[in-house]
Amino acid sequence: MLLKRLIFDNYKTYYGHQELDLYIPPQAQQEENKNIILIGGLNGAGKTTILKAILFVLFGKRGMSDTEYKRLFSNVINNTFFDEGGRDCSITLFLETDKKEEWELKVSWSFDQYKRVLKENRDITIRKHNARHGQTAKIDNIEVYNRFIDKIIPYYAAPFFIFDGEEIKDTILRQNSREMKEAIQKITGMNSYKDLITDLNEIKKNLQTEIAKIGNSKKIDNVQKALLEEQKKIDEYQSKVDHFTKELNIFNSDAQKIKERRDEKLKLNMKSRDKLIKKRTELETKIKYKQDQFKDTFNSNAISIILDPKINNLITEVKKEKSLRDKAMMVEASLKPYHKFINELLGHEISPSLTEEQYKQIKDIGERIWMKEDSISSESTDYIELHDLSPREYTTLTSKKNVATQPIIQLVNEVEKLNQQIEEMEQDISLAPDAVDVTQETNELDKLLKKTGEIELRYKAIKSKLRSSLEVKNTLDRQMDNASGQIGDLGSVERRYNDVVKIINALEEYIIKSTTLKAEYISEEFSRMLVKLFRKQDEFGKIAFDTETYTVRLYNDRGQEISIHDRSAGEMQMISSSLIWALTKASDLSLPMVIDTPLGRLDSVHRNHLINHYYKELSEQVIILSTDTEITDEYVNLMKSHSYRQYMLDYNEDKKYTVLRDGYFEFLKS
Repeated sequence: MLLKRLIFDNYKTYYGHQELDLYIPPQAQQEENKNIILIGGLNGAGKTTILKAILFVLFGKRGMSDTEYKRLFSNVINNTFFDEGGRDCSITLFLETDKKEEWELKVSWSFDQYKRVLKENRDITIRKHNARHGQTAKIDNIEVYNRFIDKIIPYYAAPFFIFDGEEIKDTILRQNSREMKEAIQKITGMNSYKDLITDLNEIKKNLQTEIAKIGNSKKIDNVQKALLEEQKKIDEYQSKVDHFTKELNIFNSDAQKIKERRDEKLKLNMKSRDKLIKKRTELETKIKYKQDQFKDTFNSNAISIILDPKINNLITEVKKEKSLRDKAMMVEASLKPYHKFINELLGHEISPSLTEEQYKQIKDIGERIWMKEDSISSESTDYIELHDLSPREYTTLTSKKNVATQPIIQLVNEVEKLNQQIEEMEQDISLAPDAVDVTQETNELDKLLKKTGEIELRYKAIKSKLRSSLEVKNTLDRQMDNASGQIGDLGSVERRYNDVVKIINALEEYIIKSTTLKAEYISEEFSRMLVKLFRKQDEFGKIAFDTETYTVRLYNDRGQEISIHDRSAGEMQMISSSLIWALTKASDLSLPMVIDTPLGRLDSVHRNHLINHYYKELSEQVIILSTDTEITDEYVNLMKSHSYRQYMLDYNEDKKYTVLRDGYFEFLKS
């Protein structure tokens, strides 16, 4: 099935006649590998309106309370159009079935001058393939219409095909509910086999009655009588089971609402004055501990910290003196032969005699020439030795380690940070409300849990009786089978009876094997897609789809079960998307996907994986409603290559209505 067009006539934020062409030709899907329709717009422009409109046209008020219906659909007429005098609005959805028929589904409303709904009409027109005209019917009996729609897109499949991307995690969070298990059983076809066996057992029971009448056997009469009595018990037990199940669902729903109300109060308590004062006391205790720690650390290292810069300066000077002294000794050793030579030379008599100044000049000039010839540095070797240290004292001094001041600085910073937190908390305390009492909610929950416990005990007892009765009935069925074979040839009735028994036995065996194979296929597809979507490839060691509970279970590489509820919002979206993938692949349904804001909570890597590995393979038609916060250059490039058509929801702030425009990417450029 494919969605073809969606038309708004003055519906909600859409003023006038506005149309979305959603059809993707088979050629574009197969040759161009394009299966996405992209509809983008700012928050409040009307994306969610499109999703809810499609759901309402298809399924009406199903799954919606009267309060929700009034909230969502009591004021659907466009305000601008209403102010201009208009009193009618409508939604029209065109879709194409697998038989290539075109169905036109229309819902229209009429209002009075006070914006009160006068009437709501629902029409359906069906056109054969390539036919211009079709048959139109006004829907008066909504139950008949619902059964008709369920033939092409079952209501129980809707949460897996039309959903809010940011709320997709609810698929996993609700997986333990009875409704969720029933939906999974239906969408994967598991329930249809059970329904078939129920019908065959009814036929078998009727044939048993016929055999009893024809055979006139006392044994068969007794077995038949016992069967009827046991069936009566089974019907009674099943009725009680259904009643208790309904009660448990109601109590669980009430308990959930009370928990939500209590949790909201507890959130307020987290910011209450008492809670903040307690936190302030904890901070003050931390400050005292840090201050004591600072005093102990500083007292132990105070002298070293104070003297440390002076000692470092002393070490620098001592090292400089040693370096100069070593250079002087090297120069002196190099000049020793020269001094011996010059002293011996000048020791001889010279005529005329030299003055003392001349002797000094000759020595200095000769020394410079000697140093130059021997490549001895001519820099000054004069130094003043202020510190006369022995080698051992020098080594001790220069090997001294610097005092670590970082721990003290860190403690000072921590104390300062805690003081700042206390100052901020003082302001919060002055504005904080008193603690909210949750005693009422706690008492209500206790009462509900007590009632639920009582009902569950009775539920288990009835279930036990039901199982026992079913076992007795199975035994009587076998006795009936044996007895009917001993009363002679009953002609065609007996042959039909034997055929039905064989079919039931074969079908029961088929159900067991088929269910196992189906569950294994779901588990494999789920695991395969999860590995493709997750950024961290080794995130999970094992993924299992439990065939008893129809739930997904995750295990780490040590074999320990991981709580799905503890995953982040992005991870929950990946897990839920993988489950939807597996369920759609395991079902025989070919349906379009309509997804609102699917990428808002995801990083760029997960976003890339979802588009490349998921949406382009998920269905022949994927309609994505995108908000501006999801838009990146990478997103635009990916969507250009995979989307067949793009729309922009352009909301006019002045006129307060939305206009549908072609060319999402062109709009972004402008």
